[in-house]
Amino acid sequence: DVSVQAAIINLLIEIQEELQTTLVFISHDLSVVRFFAETICVMYLGNIMEMGTTEEICQPPFHPYTEALLSAVPIPDPKIKQRQIRLGGTIPSALNPPKGCSFNTRCPRRAMLEDPDICLTPPPIQQRGDHSICCHLSWEQLTAMPDILVKAAS
Repeated sequence: DVSVQAAIINLLIEIQEELQTTLVFISHDLSVVRFFAETICVMYLGNIMEMGTTEEICQPPFHPYTEALLSAVPIPDPKIKQRQIRLGGTIPSALNPPKGCSFNTRCPRRAMLEDPDICLTPPPIQQRGDHSICCHLSWEQLTAMPDILVKAAS
């Protein structure tokens, strides 16, 4: 229920402010997380894919997994169209994770690489300030991706 969810989130914010403390909140729903988080860490199979401030995580460039999570967030503005990203590929086992990048079996961007097999090696951590993305795609390639939000034609 949305009203119960809102009440719980408001209570968590109140606790955080009153006690001047940090909370660790785990969710797949980035619309809820960005409502009260200052820093977001996106993980896949226990590995950090992207980390940064809420503003950095919710604006391009994105790790391909972050992009897929954000494409699932409903946008109530009818003037904005949202690109839906449906992940394909094999869902790996957490007990037997894939070699290299843990997201490589489902990554829609892997085919863009000159050598897709590079994803079978651990990906580099690319950093711009406090924003880090763990991916074989370069920062420039990630920045060049089309945005998931597009203004609808009038």
